[in-house]
Amino acid sequence: MINRKSFDWKFGLRILISLLLLGWLIVAIDWRKIWSTIAGINPVWLLPAAGWIVFAVVVSVIKWQLILRAQKVRVGWPDLWRAYWIGLFFNNFLPSSIGGDVFRILYVGKLADDTAGVTASVVAERLLSALAMALLGLAASFRASGHLLPVRLLFIMLLGISLLLTGWLAGGWMPAFIAARQGKIAGFIRRFISCGGWLRKHPAALLWTLLWSMAFQVAYVAANLALFQGLRLFQVGLWDAMFIIPATGALAMIPLSINGYGIRESAYMLLLAPLGVSAASAFSASVLFAFLVSLCSLWGGILWLVANIRKEGIINARYESD
Repeated sequence: MINRKSFDWKFGLRILISLLLLGWLIVAIDWRKIWSTIAGINPVWLLPAAGWIVFAVVVSVIKWQLILRAQKVRVGWPDLWRAYWIGLFFNNFLPSSIGGDVFRILYVGKLADDTAGVTASVVAERLLSALAMALLGLAASFRASGHLLPVRLLFIMLLGISLLLTGWLAGGWMPAFIAARQGKIAGFIRRFISCGGWLRKHPAALLWTLLWSMAFQVAYVAANLALFQGLRLFQVGLWDAMFIIPATGALAMIPLSINGYGIRESAYMLLLAPLGVSAASAFSASVLFAFLVSLCSLWGGILWLVANIRKEGIINARYESD
């Protein structure tokens, strides 16, 4: 009961922070400028931006499959493709950024009959994505103009935490009290740690996953660059975008709001301001990118709906045959 109250209190606080940040943005920004900025975008650039988002999903499935294979968990590409799209849909339309990960774990874990192994793969993928984000942003910070030192320190912190947790997961270290315990939970933890330990035996898979994670980050940067071009924000160069976009992602990971709402928009405004980008244009870029990601993720909603319709059809067919 205490834990539930604590969870509800923390969740409510995150909602409050999101509302306060969004409320501040509503008051601080001239909405007429925002509408005129969005209405004035060159629509030609929306297609490549959406294309880069889809490419990022393709890359995500590739790196997830690499980790699963290294852990001896065999799941076909079509199932991983379907699971990732549906997970992306849940991430964008549920009040939590981990809703999609939970779906991926439950769906693929059931297919593979190895929920613990799939959980380890999702955790490893997330950690390597964070590591790639930190590496890309930190490297670009030395070439970008108008960067902020606190954000570089944030990248360094994210880099250290990601390396530490990835090393722990790949190390496969199991506490003695877990190894000695019986029961489903202890068995799940042992399997989770064991699957994480397989990564240490496959350094090539780890390296390739990290490289694909870098490609994922670059794809998101390219999608935002396309939007910057469409909004005629030509002062934002490649190195600037390679610093700013990972920075907004890193800041949005801070668990102070729901799905990063409010924090992400504020980060765009803060980091693009030194380049001469107005608050309205920066906010518009953030909203357009979030809208495109949500729009693309609707494909996952369609896949989820179709899967449920098929499931109901099979159940009804069995019921009628009986």
